[in-house]
Amino acid sequence: MAKTDNLILKESSGSIGRIMTITKKKSGKMLIGKHRGSSSVPPTDKQLDVQAKFKESIIYGKAVMADPALKALYAAAVKGDQTAYNLAVRDAFKAPEITKISTDLYTGLIGAAITVRAVDDFKVAGVRVAIYSAAGDLVEQGDAVLQANGLDWVYTATVANGEVAGSKVRAVAKDLPGNETVSEVIVA
Repeated sequence: MAKTDNLILKESSGSIGRIMTITKKKSGKMLIGKHRGSSSVPPTDKQLDVQAKFKESIIYGKAVMADPALKALYAAAVKGDQTAYNLAVRDAFKAPEITKISTDLYTGLIGAAITVRAVDDFKVAGVRVAIYSAAGDLVEQGDAVLQANGLDWVYTATVANGEVAGSKVRAVAKDLPGNETVSEVIVA
């Protein structure tokens, strides 16, 4: 798309015939691009999945706009031409990411710590940790606590685990729209 400050098109927006589309941004900048029509090629399964996720994201964005507290939360984080609605839709479209699970301090004793690093394009709402024995039995599970750095979540063990080696730690990170990401590691 081309940017323009054209005086003739200054207050215009929308499509001109089937030739071009004019979009006006929040900052006042205008974008002009080629008009796009419908595709004659049927969508793939992956494209249909993306369309369904986008529809769900739109519904979440509308719900955020109807909730004054959530709207204010998203509005406080907007940048440039972005709106609170745009940010909410993007947040709903993208799940959080678990970049690391550290079991270095997990000894199997009560009070031992597991650290999960989880990030999101907006906000991670919570992280839940489950510890399974080497045999696959659930030892314990619970919510991790966000640390001062805003990235790491620490879970403190409340049950003794006599078989630490081979145990599995499963972390589930959740964001405000409810997207979940699951990651697992085996304790060495």
